[in-house]
Amino acid sequence: MYSREVTILPYFQETVISTQSSEYIISKIDAVTSSKLLLQNQNDPAHFFTGWVREGRFRISLKINRPNNYLPLVIGNIEPTSNGCIVFLSYTLFPTTKIFLIFWNLFVLIVCITASYQYKTFLYGALGVLLIVFIQWIAWSNFNLQLKRTRELLINILIH
Repeated sequence: MYSREVTILPYFQETVISTQSSEYIISKIDAVTSSKLLLQNQNDPAHFFTGWVREGRFRISLKINRPNNYLPLVIGNIEPTSNGCIVFLSYTLFPTTKIFLIFWNLFVLIVCITASYQYKTFLYGALGVLLIVFIQWIAWSNFNLQLKRTRELLINILIH
């Protein structure tokens, strides 16, 4: 089960229901997660993710060789139930990437509004809006590419 909310910044949320116990799911995620730095060699094939796993929650991302600004940060909460557990997953951008996107969107908006006012034409304002739409399209497209890889791997680990 998953849901799409209308947000400006890339974000995805889903819920996974498992018949396995919450302790077992936590141990499975912990087994494939390294607490080392995000950028590292792929020498350790047992660890697909980097981050931390604690009691009932985790914060992980794919292990990568080179920087990727659109890599999703997976924030998970695991709630035990009588017949297994429910895993709540949120996929979002890293905080620095969010700040970067917000800054440049605001910068473009302010410059274009100022230019529109200065030259008394709506052309610059419209151009600014188109540029912001283009920036958002690039961010969402790249996030969705990385989300697909991350999500497939994580769901396979949770289900199998």
